Amino acid sequence: MPKPFQNRRRGQDSSDADWLKARRTARELDRVLDGGRSKREAIARAAAELRLTSRQVYNLLVRYRAERTVTALLPRIGSVRRKRLPEQVEEIISTTLREQWMTLEAPPLAPVVAEIRARCEEAGLALPAYVTVSGRIPSLFPAEEIAKKRSANPKHLMRLKPRPGYIHAPNPLDVCQIDHTPTDIHFVEVVDGAGAFVGRPYLTIVTDIATRAILGFCLTLEKPSVLSVALCLAQAVCRKDAWLAARNLDHAWPMFGRPKLLVTDSAKEFKGHTFQRGCDDYGIRIRYRDRGRVHQGGVVERLLGKLNGVLATYPGSSGRSVADRDEYPSERRACLSFPELERCVALAIIDHNLQENSKTLKVPITEWHRGSASLPECKDEPERVLLSFFPGTERQLSPQGLSMFALHYYSPWLGAFVPERDRLGKLEIRYDPRDISHIYVRDPETRLFRPVGRRDSRVESLTLWEHDAERTRRRTTNQRSSLDKVALRREISAIAASAKVSKRELRDAVRSAHAAAVQKPHALLAPADTPDHQAHPVRQKNRLPIEDW
Repeated sequence: MPKPFQNRRRGQDSSDADWLKARRTARELDRVLDGGRSKREAIARAAAELRLTSRQVYNLLVRYRAERTVTALLPRIGSVRRKRLPEQVEEIISTTLREQWMTLEAPPLAPVVAEIRARCEEAGLALPAYVTVSGRIPSLFPAEEIAKKRSANPKHLMRLKPRPGYIHAPNPLDVCQIDHTPTDIHFVEVVDGAGAFVGRPYLTIVTDIATRAILGFCLTLEKPSVLSVALCLAQAVCRKDAWLAARNLDHAWPMFGRPKLLVTDSAKEFKGHTFQRGCDDYGIRIRYRDRGRVHQGGVVERLLGKLNGVLATYPGSSGRSVADRDEYPSERRACLSFPELERCVALAIIDHNLQENSKTLKVPITEWHRGSASLPECKDEPERVLLSFFPGTERQLSPQGLSMFALHYYSPWLGAFVPERDRLGKLEIRYDPRDISHIYVRDPETRLFRPVGRRDSRVESLTLWEHDAERTRRRTTNQRSSLDKVALRREISAIAASAKVSKRELRDAVRSAHAAAVQKPHALLAPADTPDHQAHPVRQKNRLPIEDW
């Protein structure tokens, strides 16, 4: 979309050069109005000083005399200027611009101006200049209409609309936001016997609107999914003392609790049945941001950018873009391991919770202590929260147990429900993609999730992506060509076709038997045999002697 046409408003958005020129003109016009000499001489002197014609000075004097302000002498907008072209020319300009310029193809203005001049020449009218036509555009078409007609991208129209209001929450945990982003730094991990892996992880955070504090985060190698959402919410809802102690972080992070309202975008990991059921289980309402209104998630987006800004100052930074990186060897300079990067993110979050907000002059941790006194005590366990938000499905119980991922799972406590499996229906199941050696089945009696191991008693850890990759590899190895698949079937079909007499052949055989058994008309019409024509008796043949040589 081309650069939008803008009008210069009186007293606003004026450049310094326009203001200085208007102030100098006002000074000369004051001499004309307040001077004692003749007006004609004063006008001529002012025209010589301003390098204008006398007619131009008279026009400026008319505008200046009413208000005697410098603002009155600033360049006027197009809608205020008196149009000097004939109405027929104005009509041709308006019609041609609407037909040929206001289209989704967004053509340049030059060929449209050429068409306008051609139409005016055919009608015997004055030919308008390019600047004249371009000056008519702001007065003929509003900026919203130009953005709508000359661009299919809704962002150009959204940027012209007002965005009143702000995100407000009176108390902590009333409104929280969650979102993801790739980190602007690479980490390096040495794999035994395979080399070193360098990559960018994904960062997911949950932030509180009332205090601007970050409640929890998750750093994963996988793209944003239900798993990363579950890990992030489990950290945000539960206490973090054990988590910090396991990573040797001796700092306070007291923010935790169940959000009352969670604002998300429309990503598929927030639209799934498991996420909605988990939020319902913990009394969390979900509100999706309106499509095309990124500013509704301004708090979490801003904090993600702030964290990335901290990480981008260390070796291995990827920059905000290719241009920002500017040939910097990000992968070669990466030195942080994944656990070290996770500790760095945690420290950056704790530091943010201790910093004063430059706009509101509030400290997140102070605001949290001030408002969290009225919050109900929350003693949720991270394991139970994880199971509520882990990806899941439903399966029918069989006498052999449960089947998932082409694997079979069984536990002795499931045996008591086998006789009642038809009445129970399908059982609710959760699983951790990082380890599918066990699944978690909701007990129909206690409504709690209980682990169920594999039926073959194998307990070694196995990730879901490793399992899928192995099955894909074996499927590729065992793959047969289309000719190999049908070759043996063709031989079987040939044998069956040769062994079986067709119905048509059997029908022809029956027809032949019936035709041979029926009496023939020529036998009935043959004449009867007479004595003269009786057959002669058979005479004895004399054999000739045979000579032996």
